[in-house]
Amino acid sequence: MPRQKFAIADLSCPVLRKLLRDRELRSAGRKPDLVKRLIDSEGSDEIELSDNEIEDNDDDLRQTVSALVENVASIMAAIKNGQVGVPPVPPVPPVPSAVLPQDDDAIAEAHHQRTPFNITAPTHSTAFGDIEPTLRRRNETMTSTRQPTAEYVFQPRDVIGILPTFDPLDDVFPSAEQFIDRIEKLAQVYHWEEYLVLFAAQAKLKGPAKRWIDGLQTTFATWEEFSKALIADFPSRFTTEDMRQRLDSSRRAHNETTEEYFFRVCAMGQRSCITYDEGFV
Repeated sequence: MPRQKFAIADLSCPVLRKLLRDRELRSAGRKPDLVKRLIDSEGSDEIELSDNEIEDNDDDLRQTVSALVENVASIMAAIKNGQVGVPPVPPVPPVPSAVLPQDDDAIAEAHHQRTPFNITAPTHSTAFGDIEPTLRRRNETMTSTRQPTAEYVFQPRDVIGILPTFDPLDDVFPSAEQFIDRIEKLAQVYHWEEYLVLFAAQAKLKGPAKRWIDGLQTTFATWEEFSKALIADFPSRFTTEDMRQRLDSSRRAHNETTEEYFFRVCAMGQRSCITYDEGFV
């Protein structure tokens, strides 16, 4: 077969790699590296080749792509014929690593050199009209038969994070009665266990209430024991009339914004069950 000279720089990456592999040289890298490697091996920037030697050795890759195209065509035909099921996909022969491009330049060049496969899907198929109701009915069935999820298990830190704080010396915090009432309502809503409520409530005691619980010689075994003892030992210090006088004499602190002052006074009124209208007439 006649041979002719070709400029090494004009050869494609697959051909360069094949020639380097034939010469037992490294065939990985970008095209400039492949060209330089082959020029160094040949001692010239030209090389004599036959037509067979410059053909892309990618039969395995073409076989793989052809198998994929056949699979896609069979799937599209099944959908077009109204068949919901998809035929099994036959195994695809592996592609030798030597045939696959090694870098971005090689991938781009191989893409332009190989014949593109044009897969045209139908723009409209009545099969989809059959598939959609089927999937919708299946989804509705799954939703209706779905088992209820397990109830969330609250951890102590979850309960502590949502409970109010009780400090008998702070006018903003709720009174002992309000503290107990708030916790009991939250426990009813979230279905907390009694031991968890008892533990978390004691963690929310501050100031004298904290010293009170730490100094007790007994341990509360039930919520009823704890709530009764707390209310008995920390009764409300102010009557409604006392709190009215405190509200009337309350003044905004030097470093307190108007909003902070407003909400602080409202909290003081709520502690004595005085509404906004009653406290600011």
